[in-house]
Amino acid sequence: MNAYLGIDVSKGYSDFLLLNDQHRQLAPAFQLDDTAQGHQVLIKWIDGMLAEHGISQLYTAVESTGGFEDNWFACLGSLGEKLPVHISRLNPSVVKNAARAEMNIQVTDAQSARNIASYLVRYGDQVKYGGVDDQYREYRGLHNHIQLLTKQKTQLINELKQLLYCCFPELQRYCKKSIPNWVLSLLLQYPTVAKLARAKVSKVARIRSVTQIRAEQLVERAKKSVASRGVFTDTYLVGSIAADIQHKQTRIEELKKLLCQNCQGSEVELLQTIKGIGNYSAASIMVQIEDISRFSSPKQLAGYFGLYPTIKESGDKRHVSRMSKKGRSAIRSTLFMCANTAIIHDEHLKSIYARHRAKGKAHKQALGVVMHKMLRMIWGVLTSEAAYSAAVDQQNTERTTRSTQDNEEKEIQQKRNLQSFDEDAPVSRLAFRKRKAHQKSQVSKAEQVRDLIDVPS
Repeated sequence: MNAYLGIDVSKGYSDFLLLNDQHRQLAPAFQLDDTAQGHQVLIKWIDGMLAEHGISQLYTAVESTGGFEDNWFACLGSLGEKLPVHISRLNPSVVKNAARAEMNIQVTDAQSARNIASYLVRYGDQVKYGGVDDQYREYRGLHNHIQLLTKQKTQLINELKQLLYCCFPELQRYCKKSIPNWVLSLLLQYPTVAKLARAKVSKVARIRSVTQIRAEQLVERAKKSVASRGVFTDTYLVGSIAADIQHKQTRIEELKKLLCQNCQGSEVELLQTIKGIGNYSAASIMVQIEDISRFSSPKQLAGYFGLYPTIKESGDKRHVSRMSKKGRSAIRSTLFMCANTAIIHDEHLKSIYARHRAKGKAHKQALGVVMHKMLRMIWGVLTSEAAYSAAVDQQNTERTTRSTQDNEEKEIQQKRNLQSFDEDAPVSRLAFRKRKAHQKSQVSKAEQVRDLIDVPS
């Protein structure tokens, strides 16, 4: 007999519930602390359950909870070497949706454990058991810390910009996107317009990246500044925030270098063959993906990281909305920067970007298409274990496009296998135009929805 153990993880403890393949509860729900004693009790309990109920295989699962599940996962993973115990890590959203389908609306720790066990019973064939390669997962904490420092730096930059608007508005022209390092160095020495107005041009020009001409302009603008504030507290804040930004920037660069030096492997090297993906970007992507074998298709990979357009189809209407942006955002921010570089240096991706811009898409919309394309390329490179080739990707794209069009045409034919389109059907004007276009050119359904070029009136 197979049994299924659901584990609802909380900080410091977990709840456990055991079901058989008929959803019958085999033992009362219980709770254990995440300690050495708690782990020993769990192992002893599992050994007793295997003997008492004649369990041949025990399938267990924990939800991904930001690391709180790691100790239990490691404990049961090592136990699998001695006993027929299999452990899996589940996405909380899939368990939640499955519980909704069963109309389980109660939210308790014991019920959550039951929902996990029930999910294993219903969808066991879709669950991947066994540990994932931890080669890249172990760097998740370091990468998350870099992301945190980057967010904090952005917050400080926004705060300093707001302060400069009243304390030194003439510097705003140099800080349209971010705050350059030379501006930070300038503010550390001259945090107010009054101090800069009294400074010698030759001394200001000693600041790195400040030329003699720029130094003269800065001093002159400080003398004519329209700044409305410059009290002691403003002086202190400007200097303090500028120092914090520089410190965080230095720390971020150090940690990025540390990640690049240690997070290495064949997968990281393969990703760098794609133009636009550098050493740090490749390491960052692999930290998020961990093991490409977790994803059976590029669609699944795109869905996991929220890089797919949400589509709603009902009747004769088909709406394609913006990027779903579900899942982890870290890889999307990384791919955003990679795509910006790729559309400059890679002719293949540049042509994709230009084609979608010509269709009327805005810059970020077309860039989103490139990001999705790059993620599919990443899946292809990692699964094939071969370096990226633009020619091979173009061939795959053409083959996929033809296959998609054929499948969509077959879908229409299957839907209408009992009756062809009847001109007397009281359909909407949009559906009538689609039918006429289909009969005239036999183009794919997706192309009818997207373009509707040369459609008869």
